[in-house]
Amino acid sequence: MRDNISFKMSDGLVINGTLMGNIEGPNLVVMLHSGGYDRLEWGVKEVLETEHGREKVHFNSKGNYEYLSSYLQDDAAILLIDQRNHGRSGKNIDEDKMIAAIKEIANISNREIELLNRYLKERNNDMLEYLVTNLDISDSDKDKLWKLLKKPIIKDMSFIQMANDLEEVLYLIRREYNYSNIHLVGTCMGALVSGLYTIKRPEDIKSLTLFSPLYTFDPVFLNPQNDFNKRKREIIDSKKQYRMGNAVEGLSTIKEIEEIRRTFYEKLFQTNIPIFCIQGVEDKLVPVSYQSVIFETMKKYRNKHNLAPVYYAEIEPGVHCLYDVIFPSLMEAINFIEGNLEYPNLNKKPSL
Repeated sequence: MRDNISFKMSDGLVINGTLMGNIEGPNLVVMLHSGGYDRLEWGVKEVLETEHGREKVHFNSKGNYEYLSSYLQDDAAILLIDQRNHGRSGKNIDEDKMIAAIKEIANISNREIELLNRYLKERNNDMLEYLVTNLDISDSDKDKLWKLLKKPIIKDMSFIQMANDLEEVLYLIRREYNYSNIHLVGTCMGALVSGLYTIKRPEDIKSLTLFSPLYTFDPVFLNPQNDFNKRKREIIDSKKQYRMGNAVEGLSTIKEIEEIRRTFYEKLFQTNIPIFCIQGVEDKLVPVSYQSVIFETMKKYRNKHNLAPVYYAEIEPGVHCLYDVIFPSLMEAINFIEGNLEYPNLNKKPSL
């Protein structure tokens, strides 16, 4: 089974996703993608300029989460969601700035502006097109408005807000399905969101699987250690937003990371939940030297306090999010997740 599914958040924004697999069983695996991508976690190797325009070249013929889902779907329901401002989910728009920008283009009513912002949140492109087409403004102004709506002014990325979205999504889906065994899978940004939810609601989660998790706050955000992160921080410090596709960081993102960092490691270490992390050795965004210290320290803490195990593996070469080494990394992750699933028809679950 494979169905599209939608969730309306408390602020009106709509999160869209896909529910597949054994949806009537007790197991639910939720997969959260990296920044700039969508629910299938399909990495772009390079972008070519062709006579037909820009063409994306992918590492593999399917997304990482497509592969992962195909192996797990017999034993678990799989929920893939586009996080806010990504994929087919609603835009995380800055309403005040959008109102000002729209008013600069054309003299339209407050009600019409409210509807434009609402349909952006809901990712309702049909209603956006209908509304713009029928506005009593010039064709030139309609063109300008369309350009703005295609690339709206959005808020700085908030990982805490996305973790709150996950909390709402799980609440809504469990009103319909009786999932008692929930597993989170996260890549980069999605791994940070998964971690934030886990330390907030540890009783909900049975396992946490991480690909290139964005847990290296210091070298990535606060004290950049490579040219990429330094350039990004320079842009943000100049009071501009750094945009990589639909991933948008700004000053409020940095302030949030400073606050998250205060307690994140201590709380994650103390959770009694099995964790499996796979890190690429040649990751240019998340430095392997910092990541290894975090997880080796966590392993020692867990062992000392007799808590659930932490497994940490490095894959070579391994680019960020492991798009270049999909099979060895995914098979290890699949074994880990399957070992923590609930099997109501068996006397004993499979061993790792």
